[in-house]
This record gives sequence, structure tokens and C-alpha cells, in this order.
Amino acid sequence: MSSKKRKPPKDDALEHAAKGMDKTNILEVKYINCIKGRGIFAKKKVQQGDFVVEYKGELIDSAEEERRRRVYSPRCSVFMYNFQWHEKTWCIDASREDQSFGRLVNDNVRPNCKMKKLIHDGKPHLFLFALRDIDAGEEISYDYGGTGWPWRKKASGKEAS
Repeated sequence: MSSKKRKPPKDDALEHAAKGMDKTNILEVKYINCIKGRGIFAKKKVQQGDFVVEYKGELIDSAEEERRRRVYSPRCSVFMYNFQWHEKTWCIDASREDQSFGRLVNDNVRPNCKMKKLIHDGKPHLFLFALRDIDAGEEISYDYGGTGWPWRKKASGKEAS
């Protein structure tokens, strides 16, 4: 048993946001296939409740989000995450390739992580936390919500991860 005290997950998330760092000690990027592209995988076991990764990008309001969706290709708009804050709809636009890990976490109807909003320096940040223990080698995932994602439909019409 480790004698090192576990940092509270919320504190861990906010500390990583302040430093602008991903958890490269426990996560790695791997190419999956031409449909999914890349994904994020655990290099070490992650405990249920732990902070996993921040979904980084540009914070924009709903008007700017709508404008960008009109000009972006469908491949870019998948990187836009909408959420509520102060009774308004906001968006984190992670469409710009910036080497951050959070934008590469894939969708799954049976996810191992959940997105949570925390405030850092007066602005909302989005973080993924483990819903259950995640084994080394396992892909990190969360539920994008909705049903219109093309990869969720197999040729048979059944939902896929």
C-alpha cells in the first residue's frame, strides 16, 4: 500500500489547469484506425473519481460557436463542447491541433469518464474524471451525448462505441 496521500481530484484538476499540463505520466496518445483516428490511453491504472484530463480549447459564446459551426467542416465541429455557465450557453472550441490530450478523448456509449465543469481564475474549465477504475492500456472515453454521431451506427443499425 502506498504511503503517499492521494490528492483530492478537484485540486489535482485545478492544479493541472494552472500549469497548463496534461498528465503525460499516466496518459498516452495512440492511433486507433482511420475512423476513430487517435485516442487517449491509460499508461497506469486510474482510480475511480480521479481527475484524468482537461478538455482544453478556446472559450467562446454561443453566437461565435454558431458562426464557427457554419464555416467549420464536420470533422472540426466534433471538437466543440457546449455547456451552461451563468445561465448562458458557452463552448470550448478544441478544433485547433495544439498537442493537448483532452481533445483526443473519444466517444463511447459506455464511457469510463464523465465531464465536469470547474472554475479556475474566474473562467469555466472542463475536466474528465474517472467513473470507475481504468486499467493500464484501456482507452479513455466519455459520452458525447446525443445520437447523431456517425460512428455510433454500425452497418446493422445498432449502436456502437
